[in-house]
This record gives sequence, C-alpha cells and structure tokens, in this order.
Amino acid sequence: PTAAEMMDLPGVGPKMAYIVESIVYEKTTGIGVDTHMHRMFNVLKWVNSKTPEKTREQLEGWLPRDKWPTVNVLWVGIGQETQQQKEKIIKKAIASSRPADALGLIRKLGVDLVREGKRYGLEEEIQAALLGEKRGGVEQ
Repeated sequence: PTAAEMMDLPGVGPKMAYIVESIVYEKTTGIGVDTHMHRMFNVLKWVNSKTPEKTREQLEGWLPRDKWPTVNVLWVGIGQETQQQKEKIIKKAIASSRPADALGLIRKLGVDLVREGKRYGLEEEIQAALLGEKRGGVEQ
C-alpha cells in the first residue's frame, strides 16, 4: 500500500504512513514528522509552522527528495535523545568529530549542558569539548 492508502485506515496519520512506507516498502513519498521534529525544526528556523503537518509540507518544499528517507531516522533519534536520553546525546556529542559544534546544536535544541553536565558528572568533558582541548591526544 502507498502512504496515501495507509492514511485512509483508521488511526493512521501522515507521520506513521510515511515512516512505514519508507522503512517497510523502501519507497519515500513524504517525510513523517513527529512532535520532536516539529519543535526542533522550528527552533533551528528551518521552518516556521504551527503543526507537524505544516512542518512536513515546508520541509518537503526545500529539502532535496533524496534526503527524505534519512530525515526520520536521524532526527527522530536526536529528538528523543534531547528530550529523554540527555546523558547519551551529550556523550555522543563529546565523542563526535566536531564536539563543540555538536554540543552547540544540542544546547540550541534545549539541552541544558550545565545542569545535565552536573547531573551526569560530565562537566569537565563538556568544558574541554567546548574549548577544543585535547584529552589523551584526541581533540574533545
């Protein structure tokens, strides 16, 4: 079935239909936008919308179609981690190839690096990453 056909089923909206279509049928005719993605894309000023559906429409208007399949996997995960798994996303940011930029992004998305750094004992690692210091020969 197509995403449009799935949306005719009771309880199936655009988000789920586009995600199922992309993952199960390896066909992408739209971007499935959840509330996390809607919030993040507005914070990043990639869109200016009031609803996830309007966010989807705006994203599809400028994002190259070949990027649509990866949007959900990447951004749903980031959204969930910035809201529910802060320690995990902070550690990923610190370990990334560009930790200061990664920490800046998650800060912009609402992660309080000072509070969460204290909570998880990551203050020194966060500070070193933001300053671009090297730890053990590896830039943090």
